[in-house]
Amino acid sequence: MPTKILNSVNNALRGVTNPVNSLIGGTLAQPGLSLLGTNLPGSPLVSFRDSFLRSLSQWNTSIPLNTQFIVLIDNFPQGLSTEVLQNLEPIVHSTGFDINLAKETTTNFKNQGLIGCIFANQFSIPDDIVQSNKATIPNNRGFIPGSVMQNRDDFGKFNLSLRETNTSFVDFVLRPWVIMAGHYGLVARNPNDPSEALKNPKTNLTVVQYTRSKEGLSQIPRKTWRFFNCVPTSISNRDYGYQETEDVKNFNTTWTFDNYEVSSNLYLSVSEMLKAINPIF
Repeated sequence: MPTKILNSVNNALRGVTNPVNSLIGGTLAQPGLSLLGTNLPGSPLVSFRDSFLRSLSQWNTSIPLNTQFIVLIDNFPQGLSTEVLQNLEPIVHSTGFDINLAKETTTNFKNQGLIGCIFANQFSIPDDIVQSNKATIPNNRGFIPGSVMQNRDDFGKFNLSLRETNTSFVDFVLRPWVIMAGHYGLVARNPNDPSEALKNPKTNLTVVQYTRSKEGLSQIPRKTWRFFNCVPTSISNRDYGYQETEDVKNFNTTWTFDNYEVSSNLYLSVSEMLKAINPIF
């Protein structure tokens, strides 16, 4: 008797999960249609609604918030100083491109290290595309051409939107940085030569995306992007007027970079950590 029951269950499973059932065309999502076009009696083996809702309650498959991220700028160029900028640009007044104090204020640990760049408001990561085509054959008659991979596209630019404040990080750090990079270029520099290190405009950017964990716990990083040898290349224009409302001003900056990598947080064993704190989570 147990063998007959087991065989019946197995047959039922095969009938429901078979995507091409010659008799009723049943699938797991739609148990099947009779020859008259009506649902066969019986309930589905899996409740897809309940399964989906359960997945939202699990940390690994829950939906994150887009607003939980920080942006870290590894370091600022040594040549990003009043002395260097005033030698590179034609200065009429002594205060022109006098950026030292503003740079020191906006790039200190409180504004850049504690919770990342405090001025960062939005970022956009460029796509990564490899071109593909078909290997055509002359007079191929009915033969199907094979697929081939072609060139990988350029990375494009990393976009970072920054909030305007009284001491403008965009105009007293990023704008001089663009000017400095334009003068010195992106050639390789000897880091052991002080005069060469002064001309190096490159840095690394790190974007850490967080998500909710549990009440009373800090946020947990879910994904980390690292961009290497980054240099800002443009600062968006700005418009002001008496008719404008008092909204927060955000200015877009674009950055070129050499390569990037993305890392997951699975090494943290987040699920096990949350279960240890609360077994029913």
